[in-house]
Amino acid sequence: MIKFENVTEKTFSAVYEKMVAAFPLEERRTFSNQQKCLNNRSFEFYEIIHESNPVGFIGLWNLNGFVFVEHLAIDEDKRSGGFGTKAIELVKEKYNKPIILEAEAPVTPQQIKRISFYERLGFNVNDYPYLQPSYHGGEGVPLKILSFPSPLTEAELVNFKKETLNSAYNMKGDKK
Repeated sequence: MIKFENVTEKTFSAVYEKMVAAFPLEERRTFSNQQKCLNNRSFEFYEIIHESNPVGFIGLWNLNGFVFVEHLAIDEDKRSGGFGTKAIELVKEKYNKPIILEAEAPVTPQQIKRISFYERLGFNVNDYPYLQPSYHGGEGVPLKILSFPSPLTEAELVNFKKETLNSAYNMKGDKK
């Protein structure tokens, strides 16, 4: 059994260190910009807890009509223990609305494994060309858009881009 516990100012530094270890610079914010997200009412940042021990983290945006899973990582020594699957299942139960996430194109063995993981959980790989907006200026990162429970229509993709640009990538919107 796993549960989500809110990342707080007290636990933020340790979780951010895990983010640095799990994601390249172009796929994450700076420490201070990530910390600012904690004040955005649409952003939810959790440690994934198993038997009172952190095993990973998930950052997501609860947006208009869908949930955007921006970051999900399981600690390296805890991978292949079912925690990622359980975390995604918990998101499905908690929000009961479409879930969208980004992942690298399946080229390397690790990237292929990641895409397969999400497909086993019912996610669809959408074939639209997509560049993740840069967190640091410059060009974006080419990624695949995955969606649950169904593929995105072009209108849904346009809405996804608009909503995430106005929230996750620009951190605009109402504050707590």
